[in-house]
Amino acid sequence: MAKKGAGPKSQLVDLLLHTAAALGVESDRELAALAGVSIDNIDNWKSGATQELKVQTLAAIKDGLAQRILELREQARALGESHDGGLLALEIEEGSSPVALQRQFHDRVTWDYLGHRFLYFDSQGALAWENLMRAGCDQGCWLKGVDACAQQLIDDGVIDKRRGLDLISLGPGEAAKEALIAARIAALGLPWFAVALVDVSIPLLVSGTKACRKRAVQVLPFCADFEEGPLSFARRLPTAHHNGVRIVAMLGNVFGNVRDEEVLIRERLSSLIRPGDLLWLEVALRLERVEDDPLFRMTLPARGELTAPEANRRLLLEGPYRRWDAAHGRRPSDLHTRVWVRENDETSRVPGSLNFCHDLVFEEQRRACTMLYSRRYDVSGLSRWLEGLGYAVQATVPVPDSQKRERVVHLVARKR
Repeated sequence: MAKKGAGPKSQLVDLLLHTAAALGVESDRELAALAGVSIDNIDNWKSGATQELKVQTLAAIKDGLAQRILELREQARALGESHDGGLLALEIEEGSSPVALQRQFHDRVTWDYLGHRFLYFDSQGALAWENLMRAGCDQGCWLKGVDACAQQLIDDGVIDKRRGLDLISLGPGEAAKEALIAARIAALGLPWFAVALVDVSIPLLVSGTKACRKRAVQVLPFCADFEEGPLSFARRLPTAHHNGVRIVAMLGNVFGNVRDEEVLIRERLSSLIRPGDLLWLEVALRLERVEDDPLFRMTLPARGELTAPEANRRLLLEGPYRRWDAAHGRRPSDLHTRVWVRENDETSRVPGSLNFCHDLVFEEQRRACTMLYSRRYDVSGLSRWLEGLGYAVQATVPVPDSQKRERVVHLVARKR
């Protein structure tokens, strides 16, 4: 029963109780200790009997809350230092661990299609991927491009500064681009901001998480398969529990590497991207002359020495099967990589696109197995295609390479 004189709870007292609870001070005894009062005072606060706090009590509460915030900051700082010291929290979705992926590779190795997720889920594949990024590929140009696109989204008001935000990157690799985006968005002072990295490569997730944490943002690394996995990581996102916006990003032409773009959009991302959320794609452009594409050289008969990027690409493509051979005690297979152009078929359904299909050719078995799709897109065709799937294009930002040729475009669309 409320004490005599009880009435509606004071807004100030209600704010105090709510703030203290949010900071982990919930019991009457803890609250009394924080404010320097007796437990009887807490009963009066909660019943509405106390409508105004004494000056000295309010001063004690301010000091107590400030001390509590300082303690939490110190805990966060200590946790951050522990990450730098080699401790990293990582959530692994069922079916996406290295052992699970190795079993999947074993089950599919006789198929006609394997897919890009088997390229770098283990440490050797991750190292080959990082070497590919370092050995040319104009990576410096693409980093400048993603930074410019992030700034344009901010300047044009595409990112709402009044709402919390989850940046969810599917297939981030080493996450150098995500770190640049995080730095831009973190400077906006949003109500809250989190970066979720979703990849099957634990080695790359570790380096990517460290890169983003240097930008002083909350990072959630998930070892998960966004193409075929259950997407259970979505329940761990802040936007699953708080009102906010999601940006689902597929950078580095990851979108052009998936097996079926329409299945990905309609069946996979439909549960991840809600009305009002954003889809951010970085894709390779279809050049006027396909012969001008750097990958075209790999479609020609072998001649002379391979360039460093070509050698790293072949190592990346052949590595999973050669390691599988070695794990089973077999002699190395007579294996080589074939790259060929596919157009107007089931692998390039987006209008205006073409596909540099990467196959492993097994001479002794007289068969081929596709390891990777690498598509090039026409911007207008891709934009119309997305519009037909319920997206409104908000921005297109072309990016030139070191020779000043536009070879990449960032396309950001909002789900209607």
